[in-house]
Amino acid sequence: MRKSNNTQRKMIQNRKYGFRKNERLCLRKDIENVIHKGKKFLSYPFLVNYLIKDAQNDEPTKIAISVAKRNFKKAVDRNLLKRRIREAYRQHKHNMAETALNRNKVINAIIIYVSKEKLPYEEIRKGIIRSMEKLAKNIEENSNISIDTAD
Repeated sequence: MRKSNNTQRKMIQNRKYGFRKNERLCLRKDIENVIHKGKKFLSYPFLVNYLIKDAQNDEPTKIAISVAKRNFKKAVDRNLLKRRIREAYRQHKHNMAETALNRNKVINAIIIYVSKEKLPYEEIRKGIIRSMEKLAKNIEENSNISIDTAD
């Protein structure tokens, strides 16, 4: 059963700022697909690997967050950065999610923190905003490409 776009919009508006389990990229197969078949871009302090695909069965946009153990030896530091990234993503994902929904697309993405120092939340937030804007732009370009090839 497929829900109408209006129902999906209402769900997004009601849970616009949530970050639920079904929005997390967990399966090894999905992560490998994003790494091997997807595209990537650098938006300091993040490297974003992403895969845009057609939406099926009300599947939400999913992300995974990675902070390298090589750069931050202490788990406390890695967890702090991941919490900051999750919070920034949670607050600023709605524009990208709306763009994806309007184009009937879904994004699977891996956000990798590449800076070698702990940045304050404000800089992380700005980096996430830039990344989400770039992803939204890529969704629009991707949907325009698929429309052009159909003609």
